Amino acid sequence: MDALLKELPIHQRLAGVFAAIGTDAFWRGLVDTLRLLLPVDNALVVLMQRERAPLLLADFDFSGRDEGDELNDYGAGMYLLDPFHQAACAGIADGVHWLETLAPDQFRQSEYYLSYFQRVVGCEEVQFMLNHQGAVLGLSLGSHSPWSAEQCGALLCVRDWVLAAMRRHLQLQGIEAPAAEGLLAARVEHFTAGLSERESETARLILQGFSSKAIAQRLGISPETVKVHRRNLYHKLNVASHAELFALFLQQGEQDFKPL
Repeated sequence: MDALLKELPIHQRLAGVFAAIGTDAFWRGLVDTLRLLLPVDNALVVLMQRERAPLLLADFDFSGRDEGDELNDYGAGMYLLDPFHQAACAGIADGVHWLETLAPDQFRQSEYYLSYFQRVVGCEEVQFMLNHQGAVLGLSLGSHSPWSAEQCGALLCVRDWVLAAMRRHLQLQGIEAPAAEGLLAARVEHFTAGLSERESETARLILQGFSSKAIAQRLGISPETVKVHRRNLYHKLNVASHAELFALFLQQGEQDFKPL
């Protein structure tokens, strides 16, 4: 009986969530219901597709801070370093996916995480991800406080109906993937102009948060060769550290790409 009473607020909210499917109130109702299962400081609904800028469908902040500029930064190019966006572009199954399972091995030491991610999203993120018309819809939940194993397990219990509701909502609203193509290729080509192919690949992986060992494994080369590529690309780009490389990435994005 105690367990049933504990779950009663969830069941009471479900009627409102299902009634809101296909309307503008759906995402807020769904997020508010999921917040009964685990603490959430922010939520984002975004449609992601390879070689295209993400389409932001909804965003919510429960921390009392204004994140407008950060969302503009995300749409202007920061998404290129997002582990969830990378996973969506590489191909991912429908389901619930946690940051720790998708992020590179040194993601939390990357300048992207230290300067942007932990400030905007927090230390935890999970996404309900759903494939849709060649794109991936992601419902992101972020928190500045760690989640317990019990809280994460609760999301698995509601996974199936959450994904079913998301799928039906997309069908009713007729949402399509964004049409602007080639932004990723153009951004990377401009940022890595003057670098060799291997140096460009190394630069992208460094920014994403991969260690030299992980980069070597992905590219099929030795860690020593990765270090040579890192040294050469730093010299060509006139930077001396990961932080300066990240700053250059941001600077060129501000010059060449407008926010969504």
